[in-house]
Amino acid sequence: MNNRFKFRVWHKKSNEWCGTIGLNETISHNELEYDTDDLVFVQYTGCHDSSNKEIYEGDIVNYKTWEGRHDGIIEENQTQVQFKDGAYYPRYINDECEDSWYSFKVYDLEVVGNVFETPHLDKNE
Repeated sequence: MNNRFKFRVWHKKSNEWCGTIGLNETISHNELEYDTDDLVFVQYTGCHDSSNKEIYEGDIVNYKTWEGRHDGIIEENQTQVQFKDGAYYPRYINDECEDSWYSFKVYDLEVVGNVFETPHLDKNE
């Protein structure tokens, strides 16, 4: 399976993960059939966090940044992984700041939850 086209599937009505799916595959963790209107597909980013956990769109990650700091202090932040304009972003996106996924060191990322199971962790919402 091409990992760029791997998805995790959230069932809105039962509030649980149905499993993962890749191209030309069926949902792998559950053999039940689902109404697609009840499903949310979140794409795998192709990256792993510092604990080797797969990172998906909608995951909430801790990350470190020192960009623009002149005092050597590293700031720790937390936000949702988002997809915009063909790239993943590991922090809040607004018109003033759009640092892409690739401007961060992936080994500094840590998945701490996701917008479905732990929405309270997304400080930008």
